[in-house]
Amino acid sequence: MRFTQLPVDVTKKLTVNAGIIARNFNPATGALAQSDIIGATSGGINVSYKPSYKDFFEDMDNAVKNSKEGKQIESVECMATGTFLTITTASAAEMIGAADVGTVDTTKVTPRAQLTDADFKTFWIIGDYSDNTGATNGGFIAIKLSNALSTGGFSLQTTDLDKGQFEFEFMAHQSINTPDTMPMEMYIKSGTSEDGDFLLEFVSAAGSLAGDTALSGMTETPEAGESYVYQTGYSLILPSAGTVLAGSAWTAWNGSDDITATTGMDIILAVITTATGVCVHAGKTVVVSA
Repeated sequence: MRFTQLPVDVTKKLTVNAGIIARNFNPATGALAQSDIIGATSGGINVSYKPSYKDFFEDMDNAVKNSKEGKQIESVECMATGTFLTITTASAAEMIGAADVGTVDTTKVTPRAQLTDADFKTFWIIGDYSDNTGATNGGFIAIKLSNALSTGGFSLQTTDLDKGQFEFEFMAHQSINTPDTMPMEMYIKSGTSEDGDFLLEFVSAAGSLAGDTALSGMTETPEAGESYVYQTGYSLILPSAGTVLAGSAWTAWNGSDDITATTGMDIILAVITTATGVCVHAGKTVVVSA
């Protein structure tokens, strides 16, 4: 069927697994300290951002109701909810909201009757993103909640012969000092190969003739006894180093000629040992053709 299909880059844009909730995260480097992970969760984490709108033309004679010119954001509700399976004094105080961990008796958590500025925390919800999710260069979706406060209270549910569960609900807040700053930021970053020496990066652009693509900018080139091969298709899987690339799926390439391929296809370009077909370098991109 013509429209019963998926985007050609669907595996590059998936968010997978349950993710984590943490106190700190560096989206520029993807750095995360184990000590910043608040706890193990069950059932995943739900993050929502819901604006409420005011229609200034609603009670105005002769005005078009629900027109874009009269619409203003009145408030936003930004929440993170889920269930912890583990707890510490720090996370218990955060779930209570207004609470202190003892300084003399560090095992003690005491609720307070008033809020302080320190009760409003920064939380990060981070999950794996894209088809490269390795330990060093893996892609991520990261959502930062600012001025977040527990609005769901503290709840412990025990179960016979099973783990205790601690439901949490954190709401992010704006500040009257920075009223135009929303309490949420989001970062979406694709991952790259974990083996920088193996990865071959290159660019696909429109070729000279209709239906052709031109490859350029190769970061790895064949040495003596090596040569290029390529493969085109949809949802192609990048080969690993040492894989033998042989058979009709792979076509030899001289490093300069245009290649016949359809825009939107995947193209894998690899450097192999010519005599054996063993993959030395490989990379993948989406075809752009004339």
